[in-house]
Amino acid sequence: MNELAAQANQQSRDIDARIREFFEQVNGVLSWVPVGFEHLVSPIQRGMSALADLAREFWERVRLLWDQPGDSERLKQVGEKWVSEVGNVLGDIAGTLGLDKLRTTAEWEGRASRAYRDAIPAQVAGLNSIKDVANQVRTSLAGLANAIDSFWLAIKLAFTVFLVGAVGAIALACTIVGIPAAIGALTTVVSVSLGLIVTAVMTMESHTNTVEMEQAAIRQKVHDLGTTWSTPDGSAISDASAADGDPSDWQPGS
Repeated sequence: MNELAAQANQQSRDIDARIREFFEQVNGVLSWVPVGFEHLVSPIQRGMSALADLAREFWERVRLLWDQPGDSERLKQVGEKWVSEVGNVLGDIAGTLGLDKLRTTAEWEGRASRAYRDAIPAQVAGLNSIKDVANQVRTSLAGLANAIDSFWLAIKLAFTVFLVGAVGAIALACTIVGIPAAIGALTTVVSVSLGLIVTAVMTMESHTNTVEMEQAAIRQKVHDLGTTWSTPDGSAISDASAADGDPSDWQPGS
């Protein structure tokens, strides 16, 4: 699991413990109500019931977070491999194919040599196009990885708000008079935390849609490359024989 997701998961366990502690605290106080405060019990029970419903909504949303936590480090690793094992390798190969670096173009003349020189730039362009694709893949995956990390940082913030508020609510709920205020405070905290989670999810969905469009553009570029990167005409550069009745297409350079 993503490290930030794992930290958030531990926070969610702490939240569960604080919620249980709050309910136990309130039930403990309500188990002994001082004379003259009986009229406060019913409003407290209604408030606790509403709080329990809100807590269930919170947990239903939180449980969905663990289904696809993502792995930002793995995405970054894969992106770097695209560059180091594909883009850089092909870029180096393209660099060796420059006409000024090939002995063939310097030492040979003739129709085949001209065809060879004409074919090389297209092959260099094709290799560099793949290098560009590799760089785009890394950029896209790195963007998704950063979005995942930002998402879990937002979730951790939501959980931190919850935990801080829960501690304060537990402190308030030590008396029958303080319980209504504690319920109100914790209800507000749960609502705020839930709102932060919903916002984080919506933001992550927006990032995901952007990445999907980037990946679609990359796939289209690869498809287009397959149709525009032509295979050299081997017949134009393959006739080096002078014994087949016609002159060789390769002539030594002067």
